[in-house]
Amino acid sequence: MASSAIDRRIAVAASHKPRSRIVLRIAIVAAAVAVAAALAMLPDPAKAASNPVVIKMADKPPFYAPEKVAIKVGDTVQWVNAGQTIHSVSTSAANAQNASDTSMPKGAVAFDSGFIPPGGDYSYTFTVPGTYRYFCLPHEKAGMVGMIVVKK
Repeated sequence: MASSAIDRRIAVAASHKPRSRIVLRIAIVAAAVAVAAALAMLPDPAKAASNPVVIKMADKPPFYAPEKVAIKVGDTVQWVNAGQTIHSVSTSAANAQNASDTSMPKGAVAFDSGFIPPGGDYSYTFTVPGTYRYFCLPHEKAGMVGMIVVKK
């Protein structure tokens, strides 16, 4: 009789070990699923980067819309030619007819889109904070000048 009581105790003790391991495994899997779900809820940096600030270029009269934009360092601006004629986007002082139509903060590199055909676009990612004044080469005399303020 004593032998059968000992056998039962051994059997009960042996059955508790696998049960506790199963519970531990279930807890680990549940925690992993919770972490994966939490990570899935975070914003996707690649998706954020793919949503640029859009500035449209129009013809009559030639203008950028909006004319002034405020963004953060690392943001991308996309200029879209919504007009029927070519446009451009430039901060190049060498191309400006009026020196006051272009400016950049210290440390920034000039950019120039070249001519953008109707329906075309040009994108630029801003990495240096400050104020940028830019112009449309074919329409600078007509006042097609824009401004972007890049904040930290």
